[in-house]
Amino acid sequence: MQCAVHRPFPLLSWAAVPLLFIAAVLGLTSVGEFLLALPTDTTVTSAHFGAAAGVTVVIGFSMDWPSPRWRGTRWVYAVVILGIGVALHGVVVPGVVAMAMGLPSSAILARISWVHRFSKETRRATPVG
Repeated sequence: MQCAVHRPFPLLSWAAVPLLFIAAVLGLTSVGEFLLALPTDTTVTSAHFGAAAGVTVVIGFSMDWPSPRWRGTRWVYAVVILGIGVALHGVVVPGVVAMAMGLPSSAILARISWVHRFSKETRRATPVG
């Protein structure tokens, strides 16, 4: 399965996505708790890491890998992320720390998604205004 515009996704961005995803989920969860006047600590679960591993594999399908040998990395890295999630299941993160990490992570993920959604040719062809 390829992206519609087939813009190469950098390897470093691909490696950062699961960590940014986990931080964003924890941060947005803490923001929700804060808005509901229930400021409390947020618990990291293996489900967070499982979802991040799934996102990592799906993004890995649309990448241009440096060589065919690197394609297996998407599975190994996803299993490592999932294993870390099982090991860290139940760790409590203070709400303020989760928000401080999660909100910038959400912005970075949004920027990565926006940059790699459209090719340069599509941006030039789109009328402004």
